Amino acid sequence: MQPILFILGIRPCLEAILLLETLFNSAAPGTLSGRLRRIPVRDGVRAWDFDCALSLPSPLPAAPQNRYQILFCRSGALRVELAVGKQLFLHEREVLLLAPGATLARASVPDGRLAGGLVVVEVRRNDSLQNVLGSLLGGLTLDAVRLEERLNARSGCALLRGTPWTETVFSALQPLHPEARGRYCAFKTAELLYLLSTDSPLLPLPPEAPGRDRYQVELMRQVRDHMLAHLADPLTINQLSARFHISPTALKDCFRQTYGRPLHQYLLEHRVRRAAELLSESNLSIVEIASAVGYNSASQFGVAFKRRYHLTPSQFRRMAHTQKFSS
Repeated sequence: MQPILFILGIRPCLEAILLLETLFNSAAPGTLSGRLRRIPVRDGVRAWDFDCALSLPSPLPAAPQNRYQILFCRSGALRVELAVGKQLFLHEREVLLLAPGATLARASVPDGRLAGGLVVVEVRRNDSLQNVLGSLLGGLTLDAVRLEERLNARSGCALLRGTPWTETVFSALQPLHPEARGRYCAFKTAELLYLLSTDSPLLPLPPEAPGRDRYQVELMRQVRDHMLAHLADPLTINQLSARFHISPTALKDCFRQTYGRPLHQYLLEHRVRRAAELLSESNLSIVEIASAVGYNSASQFGVAFKRRYHLTPSQFRRMAHTQKFSS
């Protein structure tokens, strides 16, 4: 079993990993705290499981250029700006893919804490991505040329959110221990790169949003934060548009461009997710939990919850308690 590295307010001496080294090693002494665990998978592939509080300088130092980095965000948020000026906002249950050559100019952690998994795939000179991934591909042939074409068209990066693939990944990660989480992320990384290389309809890339400026992205972040802080309130498009001084049509369009799915769907997902947390961690009744996440009717809440988790709230609570006592 690999040791756990605890970062206690000092700059850790980590080996060169593209994203985490840029984020962690560039932080000033005293700005890091948390847990980081390295999980070697195979030659050229390693995974990291982490839960850290950090603040970052600007600009970021340069990073190696021969590595794919895939960041699976379990909680928190990360805001990055590429050297070409493109901005990305990564939130929980989303995946960020950076290809070789994608250079980070700036990054910030809005909530001060980030948890998730990072998989680094290093393709050395005279080697190939197919060979490096090896058995992780299960005998499938990856089209590295097509993968490079698709990622280059997006400045070497892709942000995956709100797809059946990402939802399945994060649901599977939830009960796993750190080492298993890292290995699972490595396995799903190979699948991700294969699906992107074959233009698979199972994993469509969201359309780019030309013209999306910093003001729009920041405004949508404020809308999102307001919704998540008021899940119990009867939020509507008209209320939000009035509060943030934007037309209802523009609000819906901008939110979809920024977060990859409609505002009402995003709100529903987070209401049900918060309900699952309360069912697992609190003694509140189901009626009280329904009210806490914005439902006046326990029956409507039950329908929405079962649609997402394929269990009734009562069944989910029993399962969560059984797992807690058996662990």
